[in-house]
Amino acid sequence: MNYWLGLDMDRDAAIGLVKEHVKKENNLKHMVAVGAVMRSMAARLGEDQARWENIGILHDIDFEECNGLQDHTLIARKLLEGVVDGEAIQTIMAHNYENTGVVLDTPAKKALVASDAVSGLVVATALVMPSKKLADVKPESLAKKYRTKDFAKGCDRARISLCEGVGVPLEEFLALALEGMKGVSSELGL
Repeated sequence: MNYWLGLDMDRDAAIGLVKEHVKKENNLKHMVAVGAVMRSMAARLGEDQARWENIGILHDIDFEECNGLQDHTLIARKLLEGVVDGEAIQTIMAHNYENTGVVLDTPAKKALVASDAVSGLVVATALVMPSKKLADVKPESLAKKYRTKDFAKGCDRARISLCEGVGVPLEEFLALALEGMKGVSSELGL
């Protein structure tokens, strides 16, 4: 299928493109969650919400095709060239900056790294609720779980804290992430 997502990126087209490369439902849910957090961050920062959401949706398009972090997003770059603009590709590559060398020099790049990391913390917090629903997670509970280093150890707190590099205080970012993900809770099964 031929997609042009550029600046007028359509969410359904982004999800359709992802589904051509991602077969595992949990991976797709993760990308939808990151997209929702990115949309919230874009709204907070006065950026293009649809564009940021779709960058979040596309950020792991190559996850099931790569051989690990060493080539993660390098394959995505090849998949997305001619489909999205270079700035979007660089933003996606930046969330694996440790391996790509892409500098975190824009708000979108920092927001994507933080959004990618925080999505796991939000899901883990929901899953320890008796209802296992995002609707029952409060921002204060999420902040407490963030401070509990033994909780969701795989959620890199340093990456989450990159939100502060774009002028969004940590506790506000956690609340934004939670609200964004609540907006897609039916898609996430939470």
